[in-house]
Amino acid sequence: MRYILVFFLLFFTACSFKNPINHSKEDKINSHYAKLEFKQSVNILPKFNQYINFNAKNYKKIFFKPWHSSFKNYKNQNLFWAFPIYLNPKNKYYFFNKQEIPISWFKKQIDNANIENIGQLNQKALIIQNTLLKNIPTQKAILKNPFLENEGFPFDYSNDAILNIATPVLISHYTKDKRYAFILSETGIGFVESKNLEIFSNSRAKIYEKLHFITPLKEKEVVFSEDHHFFFETRIGAIYPYYKQDKKYFYGKIGSKKYRILKKDVAKFPLKLNDSNLKNQLSQMLSLPYGWGGYNLERDCSLFTRDIFSAFGLYLPRNSRAQKNAFYHFNISMLNNAQKKDFLNQFGKAYTTLLYIPGHIMLYAGKIDNNDIVIHNIWGLRKGKTQRLIIGESAITSLEIGKKEILEKNLLLSRIKEISFIDLNQKEINEINSFLEKIKDLSNQ
Repeated sequence: MRYILVFFLLFFTACSFKNPINHSKEDKINSHYAKLEFKQSVNILPKFNQYINFNAKNYKKIFFKPWHSSFKNYKNQNLFWAFPIYLNPKNKYYFFNKQEIPISWFKKQIDNANIENIGQLNQKALIIQNTLLKNIPTQKAILKNPFLENEGFPFDYSNDAILNIATPVLISHYTKDKRYAFILSETGIGFVESKNLEIFSNSRAKIYEKLHFITPLKEKEVVFSEDHHFFFETRIGAIYPYYKQDKKYFYGKIGSKKYRILKKDVAKFPLKLNDSNLKNQLSQMLSLPYGWGGYNLERDCSLFTRDIFSAFGLYLPRNSRAQKNAFYHFNISMLNNAQKKDFLNQFGKAYTTLLYIPGHIMLYAGKIDNNDIVIHNIWGLRKGKTQRLIIGESAITSLEIGKKEILEKNLLLSRIKEISFIDLNQKEINEINSFLEKIKDLSNQ
C-alpha cells in the first residue's frame, strides 16, 4: 500500500510541474516576437479624408518606358553591380542548408550571365507569369549568415523585385544556357526566367499600350485561362489589360493566353482614391509575410508602400530611399522623440506621409488612442547588433512598439531620419521649414 501511495504522489507531482515547464518554453519562444499593440484590422484605422487625383497617364508612361528605351543607353552604367560583391572573399554567403557558398559557384553563374552580349537584342517582351527579378541568374537563395536573427531566410540577396504578370520589359540578351534573360523593367534591371517571357513585335506592342487596364481588388485570387486552367494569382498593385466586358466579367489577353475575371474582384485602372478603396487595398495586404526583395512573391517595406498606391495611378520607385526622395521631404534627424511627435501632430497627413529610416519606409496612418501609428511590412525591431524582436509581416503598429523590450534608441520613432509628403502645398512647405528652423535655433542657443 505504501508503494502505491508513493507512486501516486510521484505521478501527480510530475503532472503538477508539466504546465509550468511548457509555459516556460512558450515564453522563451514568444520572447523572439514583438507583441502587436492593435487589432490587425483596417476597421480601427482613422478615416482618409483627403482629395487627391493622381496622373494615371504618367504612371502608364513610366510603366511602358522599357519599350521606348535601348540598352545602348545603359552600357556605361553599373548593371552588374552585384557580381563583384559576390566575388569579394570578405563577403560570406550561404545556401539554404547553411553551408557556405564557394566563390567557384558564383564564378560559374557569372560566366553563364553572358555579360559580353549586353544590348545584343533590344527586344520587346511581356512578363506572362508573376516572377522574381534577380541580380544573378539563379533560383537558389543566396543568404548571409543564417545563424543570426537578422539574416538567413527570408533575406535572399539574389532577389531585387517582383515583376507582375502583364509587365512590359526589354530584353538585352540571354544567358549562355538560355534559361534566363537579362531585362529592363520599370522597376529595375536584372535576370528573369525565359519561360516567363513572351516576345512582342513593335506593332503588337503599340496595340498593347493602347488597351484599357484593370487592377485587382483581391490579393492572391486565382485567375483561370480561357481553357479553365490555372493562369496566375492576382497581386494588389498590378494592372492587367482587358479588351471587352459584360455584366459579370472583364475579358483580357496577356501574351497569347486569354482570361476572364469577375468584375467584383477588380476595378478599372486607375482606382479612385477614397477611404473605402484605400482601406480595401490595405486589408488585402495586412498580415501577409515579410519577403526581402519579394522573396516567395511576398513584399518587403518598399514593395508594400509601392503596391498600396499603384492601383490609384501613383508611381513609387522600388526601394525605400528612392521612395523617400520621390516627394518633398524633410530631414528631422535632429529632433528628439518629443519633437518628432509634435512634428507629426502638426504636419503629419494620414496615408500620404512616408516615414523614412535608412533601409526602411513606413506609411503614416494618423493616431489611435493618441499613439502615432504606421502601416508597414517589417522583419523586426533591433534588440542588439544581430538580435531582432520579430514582426515578420505587414502590420499596424505604433512608432514605439516594443518599448518595454528594446532600447529607446532602437524604437522606430527614435530612428526616423526623414519625412516625405506625397501631397504638399507651398504654404505647408513654408510652415514646416519654419518649424524646423525654430528647432535648430533653440538647439544652437
